[in-house]
Amino acid sequence: MLGLSACAELGIQFPDFRGPATETARPAAEEQALSNAGRFPEDITEEVAKLKPPPPLPIRKPEVPPAAIEAAKVPEVEPDSLVGLDFERTTALLGEPALLIEEPPAKIWAYNGASCVLHVFFYPKVGGTDFRVLTYEVKGGAEGDASSDADPKDFARLCLSELLVQAEASRGGEDASPIQPANGTADGS
Repeated sequence: MLGLSACAELGIQFPDFRGPATETARPAAEEQALSNAGRFPEDITEEVAKLKPPPPLPIRKPEVPPAAIEAAKVPEVEPDSLVGLDFERTTALLGEPALLIEEPPAKIWAYNGASCVLHVFFYPKVGGTDFRVLTYEVKGGAEGDASSDADPKDFARLCLSELLVQAEASRGGEDASPIQPANGTADGS
């Protein structure tokens, strides 16, 4: 701006490259402006009006064989199948317990899952020293009880399935040192 004002003071004239003044632009009537709103101009070339090809289809995931789907499913085990197991078979199924509790005549093994705790109660056979699972108890949720809206059997099934997956994962990984019972014997008797 300063340069142009200096040229004006010195009397330097620049040629007008805009050409001769034509008709003065005037605003279009309001009705005409609104009637053409959102329309294409009338002189659309064919190149612009051509449809573009659709984008390529996404790559499909490979088919998963049914055997792989079956292998990935969480095992369905009834919690009542624990009843009658001895120490060895319970350890083979669920791994080493997180906690061993002795409340004579019972021995209680506690297994911790992510959302539940399973207590397995072992009692001696009548007239013998061989311990077997007589019952179990499943606790979970924030207060340590199964959620009130869920069926206790369903919650027990879910807990046992979670513990089975956890036990299988620990068998595949590093061997953890087993927790010894209070009396120091490996079988808890």
